[in-house]
Amino acid sequence: MHEKLHYMSETVGNLVGVAVSKIDSRQYEALFNNAIIGIVLTNQAGEIIHVNRFAENQFGYEEGELAGKKVEVLIPRRVEGKHEGYRTGFYRHPQTRMMGEGRDLYALRKDGTEFPAEVSLSHYELQGQNFVIAFVVDITVRKIAAELLLQQKEELERVTAEVTKLNQELEKKVEERTLMLQEALLALEKSRGELDTAYQKEKELGELKSRFVSMASHEFRTPLSTILSSIGLVKQYSSLEHMQNRERHIVKIQSAVKTLNYILEDFLSLGRLEEGQVEANPELLNRQIFIADIEDLLQEMGQASRKNQQLNIVSSLEGEYINVDRKLLRNILVNLISNAIKYSPENSTIKVHCSNDAGGLLIAVSDEGIGISEEDQQHLFERFYRASNTANIQGTGLGLHITGRYLDLMGGHITVRSKLNEGATITVHIPQPAK
Repeated sequence: MHEKLHYMSETVGNLVGVAVSKIDSRQYEALFNNAIIGIVLTNQAGEIIHVNRFAENQFGYEEGELAGKKVEVLIPRRVEGKHEGYRTGFYRHPQTRMMGEGRDLYALRKDGTEFPAEVSLSHYELQGQNFVIAFVVDITVRKIAAELLLQQKEELERVTAEVTKLNQELEKKVEERTLMLQEALLALEKSRGELDTAYQKEKELGELKSRFVSMASHEFRTPLSTILSSIGLVKQYSSLEHMQNRERHIVKIQSAVKTLNYILEDFLSLGRLEEGQVEANPELLNRQIFIADIEDLLQEMGQASRKNQQLNIVSSLEGEYINVDRKLLRNILVNLISNAIKYSPENSTIKVHCSNDAGGLLIAVSDEGIGISEEDQQHLFERFYRASNTANIQGTGLGLHITGRYLDLMGGHITVRSKLNEGATITVHIPQPAK
């Protein structure tokens, strides 16, 4: 025992730099055995020279039971062989290792159980021999706390991941709900727009019906009155000497019937357009046939007007063929030429000029009539609209509206150039295929 104390006294003296001779051996023994850290002293052969009571309790051994045993008895069997190599290497190149440095270590109790440990090493030389002091701390509580902390961290990470996932799913659902709400709002807005459009159409239809009834009652009254009065007079002119008067009233009846026919034709044309029953069907016409059609139309309408007007056609057309819908073009020209006849004085000239521009066919109808004000020109193609200076002239206000609709079907357009009392020139443009 005194030898062991001598070794330990020398050791402590080396560690703390004080003379061991000045320390009472009983005080040293009390210091060594009452230390609250395990202390194990080994020699160069790896044999345990001495351990304190705390270390014996740590490892589960009785007092003095470890003396002379190899230090590997305190090492788990799975690393025992490796430890001998580590020990040999340490003795060759000894160096102090502080607590907590190095490997993650485990110690072995007498009963075969293990516990996690932190080991710090110190060394000294005495009488030519190397000795090592190992300070052993049981870190089971710290390990449990660290594992608990690690578990808590992992649990926190798991919860955080779940919360993040739930948050992402919630954001996705919110985004989907927002999108659905936006789509519902758009559908509602569209529905409201459709309702507004339907309401406006219904309103326009109501106004159209009212204007139709008002216009029809006014426009039909004059020709019907003419027909009725002329029929009554025709009955009176039954003898041969009254034949001339009879013929004159028959002509009036025929003219009134034609007027009624024009009015009804306008109404029927508008109805077909509104219902989408009219389509453009262009065909290639030889230029001579195209001009001949217009000439025939001018002759027919000039004879029917009885206003002694000159209806001329001027052509500067180029190319062999014209691509148009023959029927729609005739309806357009009937409207334009009949307007020119109706709003021009007797013995005036009406001219139809056919030409080309960079994009297609141009047909201009010019007259020497009452003209159209700039204000009226802004509304000229609206349904039932009639210029302010035409109140005393019979008409439905549909001709130019129908003309504009026909041109829309053919991809064309119409322009007006006019001044009051200086006549008017109305030009239609019909695109032609590129050559």
